[in-house]
Amino acid sequence: MNNFTYANPTKIQFGRGVIAQLGDELTRLGASKVLLVYGGGSIKSNGVYDAVVAQLSASGIAFAEHGGVQGNPVLCHARDGVAKARAENVDLILAVGGGSVVDESKAIALGAASGTDVWEFFAKREAPQTALPVVAVLTLPATGSEMNGIAVLSNEETDEKNALVCPPLLNPKASFLDPETTFSLSARQTAFACTDILSHLMEGYLTTAAGHLPVQDGMIEGVAKATMESMAAIRENPADYDARAAFMWSATLAWSGICQAGIPAWGMPCHALEMPLSAVYDIAHGAGLSIIIPAWMRVVGAKHEPRILRFGRCVLGLEAPGSIDAVADALTDYYRSIGSPVSCTEAGIEPDIDRLTALASAAFQQRGMTDYTEPIIREIYTRAL
Repeated sequence: MNNFTYANPTKIQFGRGVIAQLGDELTRLGASKVLLVYGGGSIKSNGVYDAVVAQLSASGIAFAEHGGVQGNPVLCHARDGVAKARAENVDLILAVGGGSVVDESKAIALGAASGTDVWEFFAKREAPQTALPVVAVLTLPATGSEMNGIAVLSNEETDEKNALVCPPLLNPKASFLDPETTFSLSARQTAFACTDILSHLMEGYLTTAAGHLPVQDGMIEGVAKATMESMAAIRENPADYDARAAFMWSATLAWSGICQAGIPAWGMPCHALEMPLSAVYDIAHGAGLSIIIPAWMRVVGAKHEPRILRFGRCVLGLEAPGSIDAVADALTDYYRSIGSPVSCTEAGIEPDIDRLTALASAAFQQRGMTDYTEPIIREIYTRAL
């Protein structure tokens, strides 16, 4: 096990009715005026918006609104949010929605607190020094952004989609997770969330060269199986509270950093391959991952064969997976069974492989993963067609 430092400052309020504690938490944090950030407006139809506004009003906290965050949050909208946060002189960013809303809120928090264009942080991946505090009310569990110091933003002018990793500065001060807010999610949204959660668990698990890691392997396998079990229960009954609760907490744990702490020398090739796909074609991140991961296994899986075969046995339940292809086939079948696409054709896109290869190659170079050459990247994308 590698040496590691782990500190997570995010306070989690989990369970039924926890939004009722939002006003007290914002008051404790000293908020007097907040920027309320949300997506396409579903929070206004499912009652979450009204519950949040009631908490703000009861606590005497003023607010300005910034709606319309996209599923893949884009730079121009984040810049508008920065300008609004500055003009309204807010002292906290309140994210109400899924991971995309939390990610853009973090970007706004960075830009509003500095004189630097927010994309500079994402383009150069330089650690910022200051940010407004962020509080999250989560309504779509998937990315884990509610309990980590990571933000993802797309530059629609250059087709770049970059992640900025800056804990603890970008960790929300507090996050409110009420599983009942997820009852209205569609089967499709839940499926894409499931693939996203599993991908976060798989990256470190599959790419490390380490042998058996008793703690990390057990945690990752357990959370992955809990995700799949709760997904099955949700498909049977979308209003199953216990299943929604397990699913929501699995999403948070999967990318909080605790599961990966101490894993030797691991990478995130599948995320690096997926980001150009969703940046250029604006498909859901989870959908892109279910397309990319089986193709990645088939092309470069030989390097990670022991870990992939273990995943097949311990998570997918294959008694004796004899090959990487057998695991990739089983994973493909699982993705299809929950309604997530496993090819670009199924996702309704015809990608320009040259363009994707160039974008991914640049991303790999930035991350120092030079063993992913352009021919290898091209082959993975070709397999994903």
